[in-house]
Amino acid sequence: MDRHAGFMPRRRAAPRAYWPCALVALLWLPPPPALACGSLPADAQRRLVAGDLQRQQALAATLATRADAIVIADVVAVAPDDARVHVRQWIKGAGDAALQVAPANRLDAIGCLPSAEFGNVALRPGEHYLLYLAGGSVLRAGNLRRGPRELTLDQELARVRGSMVTPATTEVR
Repeated sequence: MDRHAGFMPRRRAAPRAYWPCALVALLWLPPPPALACGSLPADAQRRLVAGDLQRQQALAATLATRADAIVIADVVAVAPDDARVHVRQWIKGAGDAALQVAPANRLDAIGCLPSAEFGNVALRPGEHYLLYLAGGSVLRAGNLRRGPRELTLDQELARVRGSMVTPATTEVR
């Protein structure tokens, strides 16, 4: 190698064959922990769940004011653009026992906390829901089966009734 007269030897880049190996090595590394859904100390987890329950209560009150009807209903059939439901109880509004409803959006949000999924409108046949409706569109489909970090049905109904001007409940048979 000649190093005189300002001549520097040219370095060779890594052969192209090494790049796929480097990529495979990176893919084998364990993924970084998901901080939003990770484990927290018990006190921090309790505070997080308590804050999320408050957020769920606020969302329930907001949706209750937007909805022109709130019902407890059983889903009879689901099609791509609508669903048939049988109303068991009218919480807000009044109408027939059989309703045709459409999702307001096709949101299937995924999150670590129930408030992230509060606006989901995915309906499944045979399931029982608390439905918030506006003009026949579903604003919220809250399944009646709830987990420990979700508002109970009684808590949500209390929040809904508290946000209504004239609370009324009508049984449908």
